[in-house]
Amino acid sequence: MLNGCFHRASSLKQFGITALNGKRAISGYQRKCQLLSISEQCRYYIERLNPRRELWPRVAVWNFLTITQHEKDRMRHHQSVTVLLLLMSTQGSAQQAASPEQETIQELVQQLKELQNRVKELESHQPIASSTQSAPAQMADSRPPAPEETSNTQLPFLPQELHELRGIQWRGFGEVNYKVLNQRTPELGSYGFVPGSHGNFFTGDFDLLLTSRINDKASVLAEVVIGEADAQRFEVDLGRVLFKYDYNDHLKMSFGRYHTGIGYYNTAFHNGGWLQTTADRPLIMEFADDGGPLPTQAVGVSVTGLIPSGGLGLNYLAEYGSSDTIRLDLLDGDIEDESNSNHFDLGVFARPNILPGLQVGGSIYHDQIQDSLRGGVKIGQSILNAHVVYLGHGIEFLNEGFLIRHAYEQSSTVFNMPAFYSQVSKRFGRVRPFLRYQYINANPGGFLEDIGLRHGPSFGARYDFDDNIGFKAQFDHTLRRDLPDLNGLHLQLAFTF
Repeated sequence: MLNGCFHRASSLKQFGITALNGKRAISGYQRKCQLLSISEQCRYYIERLNPRRELWPRVAVWNFLTITQHEKDRMRHHQSVTVLLLLMSTQGSAQQAASPEQETIQELVQQLKELQNRVKELESHQPIASSTQSAPAQMADSRPPAPEETSNTQLPFLPQELHELRGIQWRGFGEVNYKVLNQRTPELGSYGFVPGSHGNFFTGDFDLLLTSRINDKASVLAEVVIGEADAQRFEVDLGRVLFKYDYNDHLKMSFGRYHTGIGYYNTAFHNGGWLQTTADRPLIMEFADDGGPLPTQAVGVSVTGLIPSGGLGLNYLAEYGSSDTIRLDLLDGDIEDESNSNHFDLGVFARPNILPGLQVGGSIYHDQIQDSLRGGVKIGQSILNAHVVYLGHGIEFLNEGFLIRHAYEQSSTVFNMPAFYSQVSKRFGRVRPFLRYQYINANPGGFLEDIGLRHGPSFGARYDFDDNIGFKAQFDHTLRRDLPDLNGLHLQLAFTF
């Protein structure tokens, strides 16, 4: 068969010319082999080595073209057959060729052997490429604590993977809002909402989440938030930046700026509005720079992990850091700097195996703040939290209660402020109707007197066009102490990319 292949060439001289052309083509192949797959490399080599399309090179190198990712275990066998066929062909031609042509053919065979070595080298790098392609799945542990991670049940609108760019995984979240109130002067002019108008459009937060794994235990997470302020001014905020080290399931440490574990909502739903069902956060869990009453962000160390408890599924949380909270007064928009001291936060929660999706837990937070409106008097601040959460079968059921205790130093004055919210939703195809009721009762004359007593329902629906785009319509009715009731309509187009 090989002799028949050789007879297809017009002469042995032509065959020698073909071989010399193959030598020149090899250098070009070596430059391109980094950019081609294994089978493409071999096909490219044949076309450059054998421009006249003689049969023998295709027979000799055919086994290279049949290599796939599922046939790597037969790689050595194919290469052996290839070498044997080439040696046989050169021996057959040696009986008819002169010495110069024979040397040329031997050089060609040597080049093919070098090609085989190069193929082996490229094959040895294939597992690395595979592991790089699966990096988004491996980065699941370094994602932010999303709702499915805190409840073992995945919400249907949670992103499944992160994009990757040069070893950095990223995902973006954005939103466009329209909000209208039934009063000329809204109570809060932040978050892009303009005071003194019936209603207007605003972008809210634009969020970029970045993660990168350093090794099998260490990773880095950063969350950059671009928020809209008054008069369409935009401010850049580093919402979170964490160096994470997961020693094992029982000890996971984070160092940097984090969202405090003061409640379930604060660690389950971060800045991306697309992640949450409703158009806004419950007021008790609102970020301080948007009028929220709690220290939701801090810089320090956070440690969490499993507690050996069998089917009870106990987890612990311990945090120590500094939370210099600056919040907006809900009524006049003045900035209040709490000048927080270092804080500690201890929590425990259970995820019983008997009912997947259920989480029950609580926490205690303590620090010291200053009341700048009363001469900088120091206040001991303690915050108790308890929560019951269920996520499963398309149902979202969130319940949290708080007790905020402010004890003024060198005084017997103590304020105890209760707060809670309850939210339920059920998914029907692409539609998820929801209902939320919230309540806060801040003492008159206390540090949070701008909040006062306010409570009321919010209801609406979320429609998901696909896995990346959602539309929310929400109606709010808020009852306030010594102030008229406040009604509002909030429309939001949220997306992730």
